[in-house]
Amino acid sequence: MQKTLQINEYTHLKESKIHNKGVFASKFIKKGTKLIEYTGELISKEEGTRRSTQSHSEHKKDTSKGGVYIFDIDEEHDLDGDVENNYAKYINHSCEPNCEFDGSGKKIWVNALRDILKDEELSINYGFVWDEKDYHEHVCKCGSVKCVGYILDEDDWPTLKTHLKKKKK
Repeated sequence: MQKTLQINEYTHLKESKIHNKGVFASKFIKKGTKLIEYTGELISKEEGTRRSTQSHSEHKKDTSKGGVYIFDIDEEHDLDGDVENNYAKYINHSCEPNCEFDGSGKKIWVNALRDILKDEELSINYGFVWDEKDYHEHVCKCGSVKCVGYILDEDDWPTLKTHLKKKKK
């Protein structure tokens, strides 16, 4: 029997086929619904950069651990979501997401991009920016029909495809 943790009226946490744990719909969710706040520690940009570098380095050593949970808030602040009760950090990446992040002030919410069925896993495109040196370190396991194989912002998919074609030759 799979262990689940109810997060709120809309969501629960359980084992994911994509990666480790995931957040799932506890009931049918209508498009546009504000589902869960992405919470964390408000930190300086400098501290955010330091923690991102450290987390990325640790993830390289052990890919079973989550990656970087730091969000850009404004010119002075980042939000480190790697805190105990931030269940939104367990929303996995997908190349065909059903949710998106929506920032307002110093708060970040997860909203439904489309209707989501009960027991469907919530997913977000993490929006990683193309970097030829380390894109391959972020393998995507979403399994969607649109999956490009790597965790990248959709705007960077053409660059990835061009790069992979050149690499194949």
